[in-house]
Amino acid sequence: MLFYFTGTGNSLFVARQIEEHPISIPQVIHWENLEFSAERIGVAAPIYGHEVPPMVKEFLKRGTFHTDYFYMVLTYGNRHGGTAELAKQLCDECGIAVRYINVIQMMDNWLPGFVKRYARPRRFD
Repeated sequence: MLFYFTGTGNSLFVARQIEEHPISIPQVIHWENLEFSAERIGVAAPIYGHEVPPMVKEFLKRGTFHTDYFYMVLTYGNRHGGTAELAKQLCDECGIAVRYINVIQMMDNWLPGFVKRYARPRRFD
């Protein structure tokens, strides 16, 4: 069982490499009962400002996960900024015994950073 949150599709792409039918966090977040049981349960999500997105945080805080193997795969474009350690702290705070966290670099799609690095203003007089 793998849950995912994606803004641009990067985390969904990674989730589909791991699990044939990943489950969308935005589609289940409003369920009354967020209790899940499986041999392994994972979360694939992007890194937003060196942390997991607010909706993923809410999902982890509200959810109950019955598994011997909970894992997270976090995608980033430019810098991950130690997000794995912050995600571990979040899981500890939520009472989730996380067994594996990894970060995967993808194409950077944070536009303000992209524009500053790559776009050069040009004058055409």
